Amino acid sequence: MKNRDIAIADSLRALDQPRRLLFRYYKDRYAAMLLERQLQPCQPIRALRAGPYARLLDRPAIKAVVAAKGDGFLRRDDLALLWLYETQTYGVTFARWGSEKSCDRRWNQTSRPRRQLVLQLNFPHAHDAEYRRLIPDAKEMPFACRFHPVNVSKRITMAWARIDIDLKSGEALIEEVQNDWIRNVGGSLADAVAGWGRYAKPADIEKLRHYAGSVLAPHADMWSEAVLAAALQILMGECSLLRVWYHHFATGCEIKNLHKPFWKPPRSLYTDLPKRFCFELTDEPPAFILPAQPRWLRKKLERREGRFWRMDADHSLTFI
Repeated sequence: MKNRDIAIADSLRALDQPRRLLFRYYKDRYAAMLLERQLQPCQPIRALRAGPYARLLDRPAIKAVVAAKGDGFLRRDDLALLWLYETQTYGVTFARWGSEKSCDRRWNQTSRPRRQLVLQLNFPHAHDAEYRRLIPDAKEMPFACRFHPVNVSKRITMAWARIDIDLKSGEALIEEVQNDWIRNVGGSLADAVAGWGRYAKPADIEKLRHYAGSVLAPHADMWSEAVLAAALQILMGECSLLRVWYHHFATGCEIKNLHKPFWKPPRSLYTDLPKRFCFELTDEPPAFILPAQPRWLRKKLERREGRFWRMDADHSLTFI
């Protein structure tokens, strides 16, 4: 276990070093990533339908491949054909978030006082170029929230995953998957069409509408699955973690003190998204966050009265 701790620590230190890291993604690629490990080299489609990843076979990209298989077997080489789909090349950068002071935990929305890893999934260069061409005040980054863990350099962050990594257990908890940019573009367009806001001029409305409908739309359709897939690739591929946890909506809000409605995240990101990725729903809590909880909440979680999503390494990803 000590050697694993050292390997994970070395991997995390490597993430802090400046480097060019790209993540290529097409719609539903996460399903191909999850199926890859099951196909060594092939599996009967009937067996896959009876297994834990059966729902992946119904994703449009995978469904088309399965429908073309006349022999009843799915092979790893079959999934390689999916690279013919339109693929986006995102830039990956990393940052840190949070504090080890207990008094800062509520503001930072962390499950324990801890410095966390932030994986930032940044738009492709082609997107950034079109954005700067179409949006009049592009240099001001009007759709970004600077107090969130976004990239403040030249790259524009599409979305991020905030992650608590525990070296001792070889596990991680995905605290948050979020984006501001796509949501704020939609809000700005609605304001402009209503006749107010910074883009209310007809020419600006038309540019913003084109940006939202043509340039941003391909990313808006898959941002959440892309950033979660990238996070799992880093955690289980590069860092070789044994288990990845993900907050369930109700228990996560309770742990992070998100009681008021406007503080709470979109429910689908903590229900539908992990379910789509075949995370297992469990009442077992991540042991490493328990000591940081108030006594009443710790006892509640120990009585298995909470809910979490869990993915184990032996049911995980092969990275290509």
